[in-house]
Amino acid sequence: MMALLLAMPSLAQTGVQFGFKGGLQLTEMSFSSDMLGKNNRAGFCIGPTLKIGTPITGFFVDVAALYDQRDLKVDGRVLKQKSLIIPGNARLGTTVFNTFGVFLCAGPQLSFNVGKDMLQWIDDKGNAKQFALQNTTLSLNIGGGVTIGRHIEATVYYNLPLGKTGDFTWNTLQEQLEEQSWDRAKTTVDAWRLCVAYYF
Repeated sequence: MMALLLAMPSLAQTGVQFGFKGGLQLTEMSFSSDMLGKNNRAGFCIGPTLKIGTPITGFFVDVAALYDQRDLKVDGRVLKQKSLIIPGNARLGTTVFNTFGVFLCAGPQLSFNVGKDMLQWIDDKGNAKQFALQNTTLSLNIGGGVTIGRHIEATVYYNLPLGKTGDFTWNTLQEQLEEQSWDRAKTTVDAWRLCVAYYF
């Protein structure tokens, strides 16, 4: 980011575009425990984006600040995760007939939790359960897209977590020992995201 800020005067000569981006996503949760199954949930994201050209033909950088909302389902309960995500992607592409272009992109994404970060409940058997989200997560975006003219762009990303998304803990009653034991499972969430952007 510091390198981009220092290079901004020269980059401005090659083109900087401001726009808005929105999209839909499909998330899949994975657990470190075999007792918990996977499930797919839908979500969305929306917010401003910036595309910066460079002196290298076909090479761009884009940065966005998006409100991201998704449902996470754990043991039959749903926690609505609300986050501010900041993806930064390097892009390499080409333009055909001056109107249609294709590109590949990849880069890191920071996510900051801005909503409820914990869900607690008692199940039908009287066991206490808790699902807690990380306040900040780091992930990697990999994808590709198409551009139509100077204004419209569509991108498909795969978002791969680089650490755990949260922890799921629950207690079970050991009848023979007449005591409770706590179990824990780490959670990661990856996602497919389809975004459409309009640049002014």
